[in-house]
Amino acid sequence: MNESRRSTEAAQRQWGSGIEDRRDGGWDDWWTSDRLDATGWAAIFIWGAVVALATYTDFSEDFSWWDGWGVFFLGTGIIVLAEAGARLFLPRYRSKLSWTFVWGVVFLSIGLGTLFSSAWLALALIAVAVVILAGAFRK
Repeated sequence: MNESRRSTEAAQRQWGSGIEDRRDGGWDDWWTSDRLDATGWAAIFIWGAVVALATYTDFSEDFSWWDGWGVFFLGTGIIVLAEAGARLFLPRYRSKLSWTFVWGVVFLSIGLGTLFSSAWLALALIAVAVVILAGAFRK
């Protein structure tokens, strides 16, 4: 029993005791270490609330093309691509640039595919896959 406890303590020292240990300061440190990421998430939640309000207050009845999920994903894609653009010009935040761009294209494609019932989603996913493969084999 004593040896099991020592191995558990050693694992906690090496890997941390849980999610609260993330980046040494818990969730507060995680949100403040990448303010651009926190701003993006806040904008996505605000956008989701705006879309939900427009859908549930019958504001969207005036627009025949309105699909709540499609509009949400389209806006989310635009927000994430704007974040990727900011990461491109701010050297401090470049660490997540490529994946931010990939997720932005995926969300934008889901929104466009849902709203316009076209092959946007399939074409964008193929393009993202080609970019990922090109990056993987380039090194």
